[in-house]
Amino acid sequence: MMYEIAPQVMHIEFRVQSAKNSDYVIYTKRNLVLLKKNADDYEIPKVADAEAIMPGISKTFHYLFSIDEVAYFSSDGNFAAGNENFELIKDRIFRKMQNLPIAFGGAVASHISRWEQSNRFCGHCGEPMTRKADERAFVCKECGNTVYGKICPVVITSVTWNDKLLMAHNLDNPDPKPYLISGFVEMGESLEQAAAREVKEETGISIKNIRYIGSEPWPFSNSLIAGFTAELDGSPEITMQQSELSEAKWVERSEIGEYTGRLSISGTMIKRFKEGTL
Repeated sequence: MMYEIAPQVMHIEFRVQSAKNSDYVIYTKRNLVLLKKNADDYEIPKVADAEAIMPGISKTFHYLFSIDEVAYFSSDGNFAAGNENFELIKDRIFRKMQNLPIAFGGAVASHISRWEQSNRFCGHCGEPMTRKADERAFVCKECGNTVYGKICPVVITSVTWNDKLLMAHNLDNPDPKPYLISGFVEMGESLEQAAAREVKEETGISIKNIRYIGSEPWPFSNSLIAGFTAELDGSPEITMQQSELSEAKWVERSEIGEYTGRLSISGTMIKRFKEGTL
């Protein structure tokens, strides 16, 4: 999965440190990330790239985390404004990058940068927010409101019926392959309750024997995804929620296509079911 970058290690603990020219810098606008053009490809800009355009701008960068000895920083200002060598692109481009540690670093840095940009002003009183000096959080000096990083819990469920797997395709998923049923956890729900509700809402299928198997950070939707397995409980007839899905079906184990599991927990779970190890 995307976060499995061993032997390299992500150091996500809070630190205060200065930027080196070889470190990376992330600038985002909602779900767009600023990348440097490199022939027909893109790469994350380094601090040296930013300094070459706007000398001294690295003094405004904020440390996010490190992967081994290479640090990632966020930028409060658009250091590449008007520069044709840079382009704002949807952050899902990180899923296509071959260097997985750098791709994961870029995705997580974009997640944190989006959160930072969304919390410049207090949601209670509207006054400007200030970064805390001792942890990753914003605080309002006017009313004391403190805001920590946004992580939205998501459940994804592998539902089986004998040798069949329930697979579906979300309307907003650009990948044409079918995957597993997933959705955000509502306030007041347990993870298991959310898994049962999402499967029922989207396919009309009831499930039982819900079992947790693992989790994965998924920066593209500010999420932490919890994976579950479950079994059909009752009728296998599917009633598809057309506002969410373009397809929902039971797929025989032998008819499941190739899923590597390189990026997502969904692909990993499908691959394991196909191999009979889930």
